[in-house]
Amino acid sequence: MEKYDHKIIENKWQQVWQDKNTFSAAELPKDDAAYILDMFPYPSAQGLHVGHPEGYTATDIYSRYLRMKGVEVLHPMGWDAFGLPAENYAIKTGRHPRVTTAENIDNIRRQIKSLGFSYDWAREISTADPVYYRWTQWLFLQLYKKGLAYRAEAPVNWCPSCQTVLANEQVVDGKCERCQSEVEQRQMNQWFFKITAYTKELLKDLDKLDWPEPLKEMQRNWIGQSQGAQVRFYLTGIPGQEDKKHFVDIFTTRLDTIFGATFMVISPELARRWIEVGWQASDQVKKYVSEALKGRELERLERAAREKTGVDAGIKAINPATNEEIPVWVADYVLGSYGTGAIMAVPAHDERDWGFAKKFNLEIRQVVSPLSAGPVRIYDSINDALKKAPQDLESAIEDYEKIKAGEKIYTQYGILINSNSFTGLESAEAVKKISKKIGAELKAQYKLHDWLISRQRYWGAPIPIIYCEQCGEVPVAEK
Repeated sequence: MEKYDHKIIENKWQQVWQDKNTFSAAELPKDDAAYILDMFPYPSAQGLHVGHPEGYTATDIYSRYLRMKGVEVLHPMGWDAFGLPAENYAIKTGRHPRVTTAENIDNIRRQIKSLGFSYDWAREISTADPVYYRWTQWLFLQLYKKGLAYRAEAPVNWCPSCQTVLANEQVVDGKCERCQSEVEQRQMNQWFFKITAYTKELLKDLDKLDWPEPLKEMQRNWIGQSQGAQVRFYLTGIPGQEDKKHFVDIFTTRLDTIFGATFMVISPELARRWIEVGWQASDQVKKYVSEALKGRELERLERAAREKTGVDAGIKAINPATNEEIPVWVADYVLGSYGTGAIMAVPAHDERDWGFAKKFNLEIRQVVSPLSAGPVRIYDSINDALKKAPQDLESAIEDYEKIKAGEKIYTQYGILINSNSFTGLESAEAVKKISKKIGAELKAQYKLHDWLISRQRYWGAPIPIIYCEQCGEVPVAEK
């Protein structure tokens, strides 16, 4: 018996499949049909990695199984060919990305064919091919007509040396990976898809998906619905401005703690916008804002977790519940991309605010208690648990005394104290009554943002909009 040479045998049958178009699907199938689509690979110079055939093998098995049952299967392959790596490689080598991308595609196509997957190669596409991306542009124009694609200012990473926008991946420790210059945060016009128009549908329809529950929960967290209230704080002490002429809206999920709001914190992004429209901020504030905005949001949050930094803005906000003036600070632990870019700080009931208040010696005022009238009430509230474990009562009383002394924070719901006429109410009831008293708007807030789709990239699908000084934005003709 001759020795089995897999290379000869496999090459033979792969050539037969190619010559006979064995895996080509009919244009208009008459009977059962299925469309099985793999995630198109990025044509990198390194070729395939082990994860590619792992997934492709599964879809190939299923495609062949359906064909053997008489189902017409459309199983195409293509290349996710645009992107930053190709552009960076072009800069590094001096070769056009169209050339290097085509070479990489040839290599990966050869690798995939050698694995014998049953793709319909007659339908091969590349996202960098104008024949393909004209349809990407067509889809953009349909969204534009419906108001679901729009242009607005957004913060971007800017390299002053390269004079270009950088992707997050190109910023390393606050510096441009190309030239090591300090990266700045700038407001520039960008294009967005208005996915927030479908926030409620995206959240509600997750229940209809036949997905593993952990995946659906991950999606819910990504959308990030928070129920709370939007509250207006009027400002005083702004140089050259009439008191209470300007205001800041904040969103809070804990309106029941507003009587404990002893200072306000605005994000560096919001502070920068104020400066741009004429706020005469101190040199100290300007320097802090400039330094804070050099880092990406994730880096800022990691830094803020280690050490709280901030600067007194030198102006005051009026707490609408107490009518007291409270100081306004600028700090990098508040992000401009979430909520309104400002928070009411309640250090007795929020860990980050508590750490900030401790560092800068700001007032800490407890306004929610686990007890309504002293430690004895905690026994009533957790009844059975304490009967089974009396030592828990001692621990709970000790915690209560620490909370009272400002040595420990209490972040749960409870009974209001030190809250004027609302003292004694439970948190849920207090939220409703306080909102009516101060005119707060009860609403939902979402982490989900509109999808920023534009970058200052060369190697990408051109956005089909012409910019005219007289006419403004003019969509490119569809034909």
